[in-house]
Amino acid sequence: MGHSCEPRMPPAGFLSRALEASLERSRVLRGDAAAAPSLRGAVERVVREEARPALIIEYKRCRPSGFVRHIDPWSYLEAVGAAADAWSVLVEPFWFCGSPELLPVFASTGRPVLAKDFVSGGEQLRMYRRMGASAVLLILDMLGWRRLGELYEEARGLGLEALIETTSWRCAVEAMNSFPGALVGINARNLETLEVSFERLLEEVRRAGGEKPSGGLLVAESSVDSVEKARRLAEAGADALLIGTWAMKAPGEVRRLPSVLRGAREK
Repeated sequence: MGHSCEPRMPPAGFLSRALEASLERSRVLRGDAAAAPSLRGAVERVVREEARPALIIEYKRCRPSGFVRHIDPWSYLEAVGAAADAWSVLVEPFWFCGSPELLPVFASTGRPVLAKDFVSGGEQLRMYRRMGASAVLLILDMLGWRRLGELYEEARGLGLEALIETTSWRCAVEAMNSFPGALVGINARNLETLEVSFERLLEEVRRAGGEKPSGGLLVAESSVDSVEKARRLAEAGADALLIGTWAMKAPGEVRRLPSVLRGAREK
């Protein structure tokens, strides 16, 4: 029996885009993701070949202090994608408006994707790997050394790399020595108070850069909102910069970074 009201098939306009995105999400949820590219390898390549820090560009619609910007992921990829050596995707739902279903959108670019969350258990690791993540964030200051070690080993067993995060240069150096396969990040934001200090980050990166072991990779996280700050961190010894709010609000400025930072690690 037919219907008197027949919708247009296939749908047009925004509904067409929504259907395409939904079908892609369904495809990903049906099976395991293919082998993901290496985040560590991407950082090493950029530092070696271009003498600049790698750029890990973040998709972050919200933060605990409020809304950042609404931009759909496809428009964001088009706006800032040329600058990204890798992606960081907020998957945490309550304070950062994130979702694991964002991961395959960014993984489709062929560049490594960091799943950024307050990871506390293996269930999260397995979900993020299935959705196409290359690496996960493990926060030392939240987990402690023992639990961090357990989750690190579980992540590696699943084929995930790790970015180990702390706020202390001493802990960063210890993490690089204890987990030589991991990237280690220093966050400008104190996650206990949510206070941010670029100058403190710069000093912590400088100290860690002077003490890091051979093969250690140091990531500067948060508070980068200008070319000058990015250059100062590069010269201080950062092997990668993780940039979120600035990239969301001013993607055109961030697109310039690969060219303006090239050679900065040689100074």
